[in-house]
Amino acid sequence: MYVKLKVMKRTQLLFISLLICLSLQYSFAQNDPFQEWLKEFQNYQTELPTEKVFLHLDKSEYTLGETIWMKSYLVAGAGHIPSPFSQAVYVELLDEQGEIVERLTLRSEEGVSKASLTLQKDLTPGFYYLRGYTNWMKNQSEEFFFNKKIKVHSLKVGEVITEKVSPPQLQVNFYPEGGDLIQGVASKVAFEVTGVRDNELPISGKVFDAAQNEVATFTTQHESRGVFALLPTNSNYYAQINGKEEKFELPEIKAEGVTLSINNEASEFMGVAIKTAKPSAEKYYLVVHTRGYVTYASEVTVSNLKNLLKIDKSNFPNGVSHVTVFNKDLKPMAERLVFNYAASDLNIDISTTDPQYASRDLATIELKVTDREGDPVQGSFSMSVFDSKLVQNDQLDYNITANLLLSSDISGYIKNPSQYLKQDEASMANTDLLMMVNGWRRFNWSTLNTDNRTPIYAFEQTLKLKGNMARSGGKPFKNGRVFLLNLEENGDHKGNRFVLADEEGNFEFDNLTYYDTTDLTLQGFQKNKVRDAKFEIDKTFEKLPLNQYLTQPLRDNPDRLRALKENAITSIRIDSTYRKENGTIYLDDVYVTASKREEMYRTLNSQYGKGESYVNFDNMSFEEKNGRDPFTVMLGKLSGFSLSIASGGNSGGIGAASSVISQSSSRAPVGGTSVDVGAANDPMFRQPRLRQGPYQGAPLILIDNVPVPYTAVYDLRATEIDYVEVYKSASAAMFGVNGSNGAIAFYTLKGDKLKKAMAMKPGMRVISGNGYHTAREFYAPKYDESNKQQFIPDERSTLFWAPMITTDADGRAQVEFYTHDKNTNVFIDVQGISSNGKTGTGVSQFNIRKNF
Repeated sequence: MYVKLKVMKRTQLLFISLLICLSLQYSFAQNDPFQEWLKEFQNYQTELPTEKVFLHLDKSEYTLGETIWMKSYLVAGAGHIPSPFSQAVYVELLDEQGEIVERLTLRSEEGVSKASLTLQKDLTPGFYYLRGYTNWMKNQSEEFFFNKKIKVHSLKVGEVITEKVSPPQLQVNFYPEGGDLIQGVASKVAFEVTGVRDNELPISGKVFDAAQNEVATFTTQHESRGVFALLPTNSNYYAQINGKEEKFELPEIKAEGVTLSINNEASEFMGVAIKTAKPSAEKYYLVVHTRGYVTYASEVTVSNLKNLLKIDKSNFPNGVSHVTVFNKDLKPMAERLVFNYAASDLNIDISTTDPQYASRDLATIELKVTDREGDPVQGSFSMSVFDSKLVQNDQLDYNITANLLLSSDISGYIKNPSQYLKQDEASMANTDLLMMVNGWRRFNWSTLNTDNRTPIYAFEQTLKLKGNMARSGGKPFKNGRVFLLNLEENGDHKGNRFVLADEEGNFEFDNLTYYDTTDLTLQGFQKNKVRDAKFEIDKTFEKLPLNQYLTQPLRDNPDRLRALKENAITSIRIDSTYRKENGTIYLDDVYVTASKREEMYRTLNSQYGKGESYVNFDNMSFEEKNGRDPFTVMLGKLSGFSLSIASGGNSGGIGAASSVISQSSSRAPVGGTSVDVGAANDPMFRQPRLRQGPYQGAPLILIDNVPVPYTAVYDLRATEIDYVEVYKSASAAMFGVNGSNGAIAFYTLKGDKLKKAMAMKPGMRVISGNGYHTAREFYAPKYDESNKQQFIPDERSTLFWAPMITTDADGRAQVEFYTHDKNTNVFIDVQGISSNGKTGTGVSQFNIRKNF
């Protein structure tokens, strides 16, 4: 598979290699070792392209019970093109101790995918990490995974969350420019102070030699970083912070070598100084590359104490560039990182039809995306529209451009990386300081000339299904066969296949594509005979270490935080009353997602309409239903639902239901109340209840819209049930006195669903595997004439989330949604990428003024 994937983009990657060869062929002889080395370097980048993941979220803080809406952008190579390699993106929600709370597998198609992750009500409030990566990205350090910290608030108005990651001990780390301090060569030394709070900055100190003579002073200049000049001798050096006793050693002084100094202030060129204490005629080489794309390569001499070069930056792409000096044996001697950002590659213009809308008004948002030359751009974009008075959102500070061009290529936590995209003098100086301190080589030069380049982790374009086949007693089937029946919606058996199990009963299917809502059917064979096998699916995965960091967020505005929580509480009350939020029917502690197709199917099937609660049997696993009656399966899935042994006689809704049955039941005839009395005394037939309490009677029972005694449900197998509607309170009033204790309506499988169930053969088992995540659709109400729920209050904090916006050939797209009920300011955040890997962000806002 790896070779096949590499061929897919060979033309693009070879084109880059050709550009490099053309740019160098006039400087070197045909068989020059340096040119051959450069070709080898480019081959390395072609064979092992880098992948990156960026997650765009609807916001960056949530309350318990809310949903995180996100879009994944997966790019590859120097050009950040939408990755054609990996198609599985892993998204993990981790707590501050690094424990995985939730894990999703997203199917990335043309480099993008969408997801929805619900923050369950039983989570502990606090800070959490959202991490994104591919299997291929595990070949490099977790430092380069997407890793974002988010807030998850409780609903207690007075409770404030704090970070649990303790700051490290006080430490000063020193970073000589270019890598080393060389005796007799003046150098700049960057430093970073860790283990201090932001409110303790700036921090100053002094540098001393071995004789305790002061030789330099230093002060933090931006955040906890700074730089000072030093002329090293043969002494060792240490530093002390003013007012502190701790001593911090500077790096060891080397007797000889070269240093590398960069001046990147000019927009047209970059100044390079290669310095040494011992000039010589020895040959050196200077290479500049950005994400593996070589922009400059030349032979240089170090015949003077200070050797100056001026490099044209006009062909430098935006991003982190590596400037490296090699000796004649092509061993790296000095390296420095620089950041180039001439201008945004994409301009995203956002316009609204009106700067101010009324509540529940139709807002129309127009997007126009162009490149630097003003030409229209086709691409994939995502939009978050949120209430700026309620929501604290740092998505623009940590946007897609800042992430892919900066954060993803250097180590460590970078606070507000978008600040380094500014072009003013102070921002550029801060950026250069960041490059000296946080600079990290993603590429390890020592691996370039090694023969073994086989990566440990491969690209994943499909899923695998691993498991074990055993007898009912647990003993494995040796050398058996496992048959996978993957029924498609149209009933075709396109996914049918056999694999052999080993002596321990272990088996593995590969090249699968299925989603987390898909049931897979397995059947075991041994010696060509069907066996009643038990299947255990391997759902384990490699748990990777988490790169924890301290964000030190500003203190929350108490008024805003109180308003946020009060709004969340109000929304929960609305959801509890009207049983709907973002397309999800709430069953108190149980969520049962209802797609638009399910909603329509339920409406057409039931002559009584949809109930307040809904239990989908068809989505349950076969094991969960097999051999059980429907009532038992419902236990724990429906708030207030219970089964109890009646004391005898006829109770409430039972008698009422029976009187109706004697006249109209089309199922097996059940006469009068005598059957119910007998059943009530039989412990095998426990009576259902929808409410707790000694005076609560049994609810009305219907099967396929026909009233029946509750005992009739025990004649059904749970595997025959499609779904169940539950009517309580007001919705049960339509049943009159028969519905005084509520009603439960069972609907059995029909049509294609019934055919699928009947297709089960001896020895078959239905299992659920770790399929691709199926994202929910963001629920946005429509306040047109067809809306029958206009009386429901609307206080959305995220007004709209559109993850899959595609611009047309003119670079345009249009989005429409209805505003909510509150007077507020609304913020629009748009981020995305073009088909050729250019990124951009756009912002806009409008007001909502409530109608009175």
